[in-house]
Amino acid sequence: MLSDIAASFRAPLRSLHSTSVSSEAAASSSKAPFGSLPPPLPASGSKPPLPTSTAEAVKLLKAQTTPNSGIYCTARLHSRTYLLHPKDILTVPTLKPRLEPGTILNITRMLEVGSRDFAIRSPAADGRQLRKALPHGVVGDFETIPPEVATCTLTVLENTKSPLTRTTLSKRRKGYKKTIENKQGWTRLRVGDIVLGGQ
Repeated sequence: MLSDIAASFRAPLRSLHSTSVSSEAAASSSKAPFGSLPPPLPASGSKPPLPTSTAEAVKLLKAQTTPNSGIYCTARLHSRTYLLHPKDILTVPTLKPRLEPGTILNITRMLEVGSRDFAIRSPAADGRQLRKALPHGVVGDFETIPPEVATCTLTVLENTKSPLTRTTLSKRRKGYKKTIENKQGWTRLRVGDIVLGGQ
């Protein structure tokens, strides 16, 4: 008796499911899928040849980018490597000597400049090579991208400090307690346009 009741409940559900599927199929057949999208591009197996000189590489980068969009650079600032885009705001520990807002700085240690498909890299852009060029505790000089290839400027926006932090030091069973208060200083910089040579 229970199987008869279960069968009677299933029958309307099956018929309802089949009608909804058939109505969806009819609706989808009337509208072509992806009708408003352009046809896919043909697969291109051939890549453009790599440039043989720096001038050709700069020309390829210029074709893909403008000085304020579609381009990036990696630069060495304050003993760290940063990835920079035009109009980015970069926060670094306070630069010494303290610089007034509005001061314009030139990036002299540019390691790489590139676009979505192409990049010009110095040998020091590879981290291993950079570590070899800069032994621990010794300030060394390493090969960078020359200013004739690419230049970028940074504008000082402000000199600020982080909120006060208190660190408590203590030694067990000695009664030694010490509180260290610190406000870390920061300099905010705005990245200017990355200008390729000859632009």
